[in-house]
Amino acid sequence: MHKTFRGYYQPTAKEFEKLWSEGLLVPDNNVLMHLFRFMPKQRQEVLAAFKSFGDRLWLPYQVAKEFQDGWRSADSSNRGAYNKLKEELARKKDQIDDLVRGFNRFDPWPEGSPMNRIAEFFDSLSGDVDAAIANLPDADEVFVAVSDLFDGKVAPPPEQKDIDARVKEAERRMQGKVPPGYMDKRPGDYLIWAELKEKAKATNLPILFVTDDRKEDWWLEQSGKTIGPRPELRQEFFADTDQLFYAYAPARFLSLLRDRTNNLVSQETVQEMERAESDPSSTETFDRIVRLAKETEVDPVSIQLIAQRIAEAQARIELKRIPDGAGGYAVDWARQQILRWLEQAKQIMFNGEVKPEIVATSSEWAEFLRVVDDLTDEERLRLARPRVPKRARF
Repeated sequence: MHKTFRGYYQPTAKEFEKLWSEGLLVPDNNVLMHLFRFMPKQRQEVLAAFKSFGDRLWLPYQVAKEFQDGWRSADSSNRGAYNKLKEELARKKDQIDDLVRGFNRFDPWPEGSPMNRIAEFFDSLSGDVDAAIANLPDADEVFVAVSDLFDGKVAPPPEQKDIDARVKEAERRMQGKVPPGYMDKRPGDYLIWAELKEKAKATNLPILFVTDDRKEDWWLEQSGKTIGPRPELRQEFFADTDQLFYAYAPARFLSLLRDRTNNLVSQETVQEMERAESDPSSTETFDRIVRLAKETEVDPVSIQLIAQRIAEAQARIELKRIPDGAGGYAVDWARQQILRWLEQAKQIMFNGEVKPEIVATSSEWAEFLRVVDDLTDEERLRLARPRVPKRARF
């Protein structure tokens, strides 16, 4: 049975060793995008981790193309997240200050009480955010560093006939829910998968794939734990290439590499990658926002911020996390805010010409609403389960 269903069995210790010591290391674009969010120390350690594989480091053409198309937006999104934090701090400052000032008692706080220094406290936090923004990596430097690292390690562009055949196969898989790629509305994941198989077959080498794509068409999960890549993927890969395939989330990959290389990567960098993995803006939803921004010629940060605000409000309403009282958000008020943000999104996406008949038939607007739905799902999970489940050993 083991020979017939090889992909359904966990690799042996010997097979894992072959994957690590002989296999090609292939990071996904979503992992490369994290480098634009990391501070210098963590970024250099991740680059060093990739570089430690030497000539066994490789990128499919599709991954490299996604990197070229999206790196500027990743930097803009990162800076936008810091600015959003500043906005939220200012909002909380006004709320709490109003709450304290509205406390109807005669001189209740002693001199020097923190209650009299609320504005000072929040201004200090805002100053810390400004300092963090000033220390963010220079996007052009990160772009050059990644480009240099993968110089000569990128697959050539496939011929058009091969692309056409792969797109057709991707569509078949979407309809039949065959992994990978059936959770996407575009063929990108399958295009990467086809290149991985082609490379393994041409070089007779196994593949180690590192991705922050957490959709079910890549991973086998049980009881809240990620067991590993889906067995159907490993089964197909071995059947088509006679080579091993395995995938890791980026933090797990760095943790295992840390154990193998006498701490080439620090524990702090592993933890930073774990935080990046739990950030909704770093998931595959962000890739969809980038594509939507290109189609509408709108800044992706603007789309992301509005969609994120709507999603957070919707999730809080559904989970009854919006208190109706002094200093909090009433549910009715939150719903009015959602309507206001939706109108704001229409204004920027349709250049101020918001005609109902155009919006109703717009594929871009439909995609924006799907992005909001996805972000709402992520916010709902984050609010209900703030901690990311621990991963299995392998």
